[in-house]
Amino acid sequence: MALAVSGGSDSTALMRLARDWAHSHQPGLTLSVLTVDHGLRPASAGEARLVGEWAERLGLSHHVLNWEGEKPSSGLQAKAREARYGLMASWCREHGASLLLTGHTLDDQAETVLMRLGRSLSPDSLAGIPRFGNWDGLGLFRPLLGVRRAALRDYLLALGQGWVEDESNADRHFERVRARQELADLQNSGVTPERLAALAEAGARTTALLDRLSGRWLSSWLKEEEAGYCHVPAEPFLGLPLPLQQRILARIVSHYGGGQSTPEAEELRRLALWVSEGPVRCTLGGALMGRRKRGFFVCREAGRISPEPLIVPDSGKALWDGRFLITAAPGATVRAPDGDSLPLGEGVPVFARRAYPLVEQPAGTDAAPMIAFQRITPP
Repeated sequence: MALAVSGGSDSTALMRLARDWAHSHQPGLTLSVLTVDHGLRPASAGEARLVGEWAERLGLSHHVLNWEGEKPSSGLQAKAREARYGLMASWCREHGASLLLTGHTLDDQAETVLMRLGRSLSPDSLAGIPRFGNWDGLGLFRPLLGVRRAALRDYLLALGQGWVEDESNADRHFERVRARQELADLQNSGVTPERLAALAEAGARTTALLDRLSGRWLSSWLKEEEAGYCHVPAEPFLGLPLPLQQRILARIVSHYGGGQSTPEAEELRRLALWVSEGPVRCTLGGALMGRRKRGFFVCREAGRISPEPLIVPDSGKALWDGRFLITAAPGATVRAPDGDSLPLGEGVPVFARRAYPLVEQPAGTDAAPMIAFQRITPP
């Protein structure tokens, strides 16, 4: 298990609490402390060394991960976050750590919801920061998400434990800093961190409900074909409330679009309207949709498939375009059929034929390749 510790009060409290919990409940558990040095401030290297000293006193191993290379001139906090999690996820994979704990607090949750209120009203967005999540396959756990930052600082003061104050936390160039300061003013009007965190919990419950209902609907009504396309019946779909329509469309578009992106709520709203009116065909998120008499079909947009061929590894199995599991001889190449439509049988839309994998086996291979479409719903 790994702990993300920058040296700020939240992550330092996480380190102390996790170490005490492990000693009491899991004596054999190994905790590794990870500190990412972004190299953005002159003091960052010294702060990382200080965290190392604190970790050593607690009997914990400490590792500094450096963000190398040129830093972006815009969107710095978002890029730094991506780099931070990327570095920690790589370290955890290399060292067998399956879970990363972070020190996000109720204050972080409230700030996140306040920022998103200005951009979206979707339940997914307002759900804020999840307690459990993942980054590139690494499990994330945020055990302090229901605790106020002030309570953690009181805890550290009682222990005589110091922490690092990051001067960028007062820089109004960053959106989160502005949200933090605005939230302090809004509390006089009853908009407290606790109320915003409660809104996040309500959003998370709504999101979970929509996930369950959309899964049941897809299992009952979605007709998926091995050629890599599906059919959605219009009548039962149009009878659903808009939020559920959007959730169903999001799952279909994400899967049939190759899993490259998740459409925005407004895009999904317009797509739901398209089901009953608009042009015969449309595209969204790498997926192509075409209306038929009793519904619409969805397949991959062939022009969005990577032109680079996929080489089947020594295992003999490879996932192509996030949609088809290919079983073939090692060294076989898999690609889209260069605009030509493959002969896949009567009734298969030409668009689906153009997005179907073409497998070219090495010379001398006798066994035919196997192509299995990965469905949203079980067969």
